Amino acid sequence: MKITLITQYLEGHGGTERVISHLVNEDLENNYQVLIPESGNPEWLQWITRDSGYELKICHSKNRQIQRDFVTTNLLASNPDIVLGLEGKACELAYELKQKYSLTYKIVSWGHTSISESNIFARRELAFSEYHLAISTGIQKQLLALGVPAHKIFLIYNPIRTVNKKTIQTPAAQKPFHAVFIGRILLDDQKNVRMLLETMAHLDIPWKLDIFGKGQDLPAAKALAKQLQIAPHINWRGWVPNPWDFITEADCLLLCSKYEGFPMVIIEAASYGLPIISTDCPTGPADIINKDNGILTPMNDQQAFGTACKQLYYLRGRYAHSTVKKTVLKFDISRYIKRIQHIYTFIAADNQRAHDVPLSSL
Repeated sequence: MKITLITQYLEGHGGTERVISHLVNEDLENNYQVLIPESGNPEWLQWITRDSGYELKICHSKNRQIQRDFVTTNLLASNPDIVLGLEGKACELAYELKQKYSLTYKIVSWGHTSISESNIFARRELAFSEYHLAISTGIQKQLLALGVPAHKIFLIYNPIRTVNKKTIQTPAAQKPFHAVFIGRILLDDQKNVRMLLETMAHLDIPWKLDIFGKGQDLPAAKALAKQLQIAPHINWRGWVPNPWDFITEADCLLLCSKYEGFPMVIIEAASYGLPIISTDCPTGPADIINKDNGILTPMNDQQAFGTACKQLYYLRGRYAHSTVKKTVLKFDISRYIKRIQHIYTFIAADNQRAHDVPLSSL
């Protein structure tokens, strides 16, 4: 089967890029065309290791019409069975081309962030897709609330590889609380790094923080750390292809996001046996975090977030590494590929029978 995947803007080093890489690398039964109308630094291309059966094309122009023409030319040349659109305008363009040229492909939306808190998909744009992939129960509920019929939605969480992972050890009792943040450096937007820094500034325990990532607010974040007089406690590690290679011990991963889709960094942390403290933001964290692998705190509640940090510090060893790892086995790539192949087959046949097969059955 031929699948064309049309992305939204990709910064070049995030969770969506890693999911696309997993899909292309592991689904060897299908051929992929990945079209990137707009991109930052394509650092993530090194994650794709498949030898054949795919093509990846990037439009380097910032002109919207050129980007549109880029998608049009390549989509018509491929004439796929299924088009996966990661944003509404991609699905709308695919629909226009399908109508104009009497094409037969099925259009599927595959949003990677909360619909309510972002502009990736507007209500009007959802109508251009015949089916929808929901990467979290939160997004599934948002689609239902926007009027999408339940039988048009497939719940499919994003995948990771859970086997052959090292274990990130807990620091010794006498060491400072050691936290890790991995993600884009956005002070007041999605990643809410301001809350992270202000919370750490009020901790009354010894601590240190490793921050992996880059983003438009990196200089401002460093300036805020100096203003809060916590700069000596922070190690700014920058972006690296696999930050887990550089982490041997830590108490937890921290996530203060205002919204997500299905945060890959959380399941990656758990796959290394590392507990998580996260805000209970829309959408995703509540699908992953439970009593066996971490703590969810209310949105924008610095006091609760700080209390959770101290709880992990004073109760080191509360979370067994082996137990934390087991909590994300259901997201393993092998199960994911079986499910996505089942979904493709269903959509291509346009079968209307009930189709939401539980992950546990695959």
